[in-house]
Amino acid sequence: MNEQEIVKMVDEALERFATRDLVSGAEILDFLLDLRNTALVPDPLVELLEQESTPATT
Repeated sequence: MNEQEIVKMVDEALERFATRDLVSGAEILDFLLDLRNTALVPDPLVELLEQESTPATT
């Protein structure tokens, strides 16, 4: 996941929470866990490029 996708995810959550007077801790925790899990998912394109740039050893 790239920086733009993370910013978009945060912006969407801020829009959801902005109109409310109270946001539960559980909702914030869920969002942060989703964000962490999404950010940790490797980008297949980056992995492919890294594999191609690493010389094969036999």
